[in-house]
Amino acid sequence: MNGLQKSCCLWFVFVGLVASSVRDESVAAYGFDLSDQATHPEGQGSIIITDVYATGYFCVYNSQLAGSQTITRTISNNTFTLKASFLFGGRGVAMQGAGKTAPDGDYIKYTGGGACFVRVAGPNAGRNLEGQWVVNPQVLCDRYAQLGITDFTGFGNLAILNPDYATYSQHSLITGSMGQPLTPWQSIAVDPSLIPLGRTGTLLFKNDAIDYDLSNATFRADDTGGSIKGKRIDIYLGEGQSAWDKWLQSGGNRMCNIICFL
Repeated sequence: MNGLQKSCCLWFVFVGLVASSVRDESVAAYGFDLSDQATHPEGQGSIIITDVYATGYFCVYNSQLAGSQTITRTISNNTFTLKASFLFGGRGVAMQGAGKTAPDGDYIKYTGGGACFVRVAGPNAGRNLEGQWVVNPQVLCDRYAQLGITDFTGFGNLAILNPDYATYSQHSLITGSMGQPLTPWQSIAVDPSLIPLGRTGTLLFKNDAIDYDLSNATFRADDTGGSIKGKRIDIYLGEGQSAWDKWLQSGGNRMCNIICFL
C-alpha cells in the first residue's frame, strides 16, 4: 500500500470515528440517533427513539369491577351512582383515564383533583406508586369512611388520596388530549417533549407477540398522561376487560424502539 492509499485509509478511519462519536453522543443526549434519517414512504424523514417502555390502558366498565359499595356523583350536570372502585380505585377510571358506566352506557373521564394513588393495605400501605410515604393509611381509610366507603374490594389496593376533590366529566366518546377520538392499538399517550402530539410512526417491540401480530405497530400520538414522562408511552387498547386481556396475551408491558416520522 503506497503513501496515498495509507493516507486515504487513515482519513476514512478518522471520519468513521468522528461519526461514531457524534452518533453515540446524540443517542446519549436525546435518546435517538440523529444521524439515522430513514425515509417514510411519503418522503418525510424519521428519527429512532430507543428503549422506550410501553404500557397499555383501556376504557374500564363500571359493571366489570368488583365491589358492591357505590357513591352518587354529579358529573357534567348529570347524576350517576357508580361503584367506588370505578371512581377512586387503581383499577378504575382514574387510573385508566377513561371509563364507561356500562358497555352501552356513558363515557366518564377523570379530570384530576384527587392527587396521587396510595396503597391501602399491606407492607407498603400509605405509600404511592413510587414507594414514597404519603399518608397514614388509617387517615386515608377515614376519608373514605366519611363517604360511606369502608370496603376496598376491586380497588386493586390503590385509592386516590383525596376522593372528595376528584373530578370527572361525561363524554359521548373517548378522546385524547387534542379532542380527537382514540383508536385502539394505534393511539398512544406520550410525553410531548419527546414525541409531539399528532406525530405518527412505528413501534418495534423488543419481544415477539404471542398470539397477535404486534411485533410492529403503527401509532399516532393522540394523548398525554400524568405519569407518562420521558421515554415511556401508553397504548390505548380499547374497551372492557377483554382489551386488557389481549394486551397481556400479546406480551404485556415491554420495551420497544420507535421510528418517529418527522
